[in-house]
Amino acid sequence: MKENIKKAKRAKNVKRKNTFGKIAKGTLAFMFIIILTIGLAGIVVYKSGEMSLKASASTQTPKLVIDEAEVERIKESLNYSNSVAWQEDWVVYNDKVYEYREDALNFLLLGIDRRGELSSETKLTDWKAGQADVIFLLSLCKEDKTLSVIGIPRNSMVDVEVFDNKNECIDTIYDQICLQYGYAGGGELGLAKMAESVSELFGGLPIHGACAVSYDAVSELTKRLGGIEVVVPDDMTAYNRDYVQGSTQILTEKNVVNYLRYRDMYTLGSPTVRLTRQKAFMKTAAARVLQEIKADPAFVKETYEAVKPYMNTDISLDEAVYIAAQALECTLSDGSFYQLSGEDKAKYINDEGDYYNEYYLDEEALKDLMMKVFYKAVKV
Repeated sequence: MKENIKKAKRAKNVKRKNTFGKIAKGTLAFMFIIILTIGLAGIVVYKSGEMSLKASASTQTPKLVIDEAEVERIKESLNYSNSVAWQEDWVVYNDKVYEYREDALNFLLLGIDRRGELSSETKLTDWKAGQADVIFLLSLCKEDKTLSVIGIPRNSMVDVEVFDNKNECIDTIYDQICLQYGYAGGGELGLAKMAESVSELFGGLPIHGACAVSYDAVSELTKRLGGIEVVVPDDMTAYNRDYVQGSTQILTEKNVVNYLRYRDMYTLGSPTVRLTRQKAFMKTAAARVLQEIKADPAFVKETYEAVKPYMNTDISLDEAVYIAAQALECTLSDGSFYQLSGEDKAKYINDEGDYYNEYYLDEEALKDLMMKVFYKAVKV
């Protein structure tokens, strides 16, 4: 009798082990399927983003104003030596031959001077779309695995288009580039016209995507990063007595906007000084974002969805995933950040001394920067 009970227990244990084995195998198989599905979904999103970004911009290379005599001299030298055939898309700068980095992906990032949601709808009736107070051009070079960020002063003088309430361009005026977003009514048209203005500024540079955000998007990102530590690059004690030049401050979702917006409106060149502060913030924030993505790839999707109400962009989620994946492979250092050089000038508007702050770009410095970021030397 006891022997029969032992046999029954052994049989029951074997059955239980087999059941557990089946459950374990089933669970592992299920987990594998889930992981595989997520992986395939990620690949699909990644490839979709890659294809759409490549199709979103002109394939033409920028047109630089160059010294034709210098080009002809180089051509003659090459023909004489018969070393290499001249390519039509090559340019000559300072006695060297360059070609455009065709693998570069270029993106425009705008900070609009308003709070709340940022619609993609263009409105040309109330003129409340806002101005592009912050303008950054980001270039991601896959071949060299570099990420470059160029700060463009908001008061840079360029040709901007003015639209009426029928979405028709009624005038082109020489004015501050920040006004183009509002002159085009914001939304989809404002975003597109800002991208066109920046593209033309850089000689027809392809822009693969643009994103405009309101103040609230910056606050949300700062909150998600758990605050951002900065070193104050200029004296801000007139605004906050703690903001001494060189002091270290912690920016939170509550104070980050005012820190980035503050400027002395009675000092010529204050917007340019403010851009230096914004560039320093961008440097720290970008490095922190890359760290977060490495730790948790879902950070891209979660942050994209969180700031979506405060964002006007033509960059889709799958494109954002692709951009993030590429950025993770790139080097980001102090040498990755640039700022356009120029001169601040006052345009007086009355006899009381009131003026507009206009910024006139240094064309040679701009060309030199373009060769450094968007071109590579050709060995001939």
